[in-house]
Amino acid sequence: MAVRGVKDENAIYKVVKILNENDELHVVISPEGSINRVTNWNKGFYYMAQKANVPIVVTSLDYKKKEMEVKGVIYDLNDYVTVIKQINQMYNGVTGKVHQNFSLSSET
Repeated sequence: MAVRGVKDENAIYKVVKILNENDELHVVISPEGSINRVTNWNKGFYYMAQKANVPIVVTSLDYKKKEMEVKGVIYDLNDYVTVIKQINQMYNGVTGKVHQNFSLSSET
């Protein structure tokens, strides 16, 4: 399901509404997708999970190891900085496809 923010419509609330209307649904959100290195991640994924009261399941695609892995599940979404620290720890050592552009969030 592709979700983009459009004028007068917030993508975060759109996804929260869809999550709340379904008993079982998984939403996969890919990283920034920018061509350039990004050190401050967009917080939309966090707000979607927090407002819908669902956990964040952290997964990785490690191109160096040629592995896909579920790194962990974060249930406590009370503090963004704590969540980002946990995600940074889970992604430590993961090599992205364009490794020079892969960056952990600097917001810790």
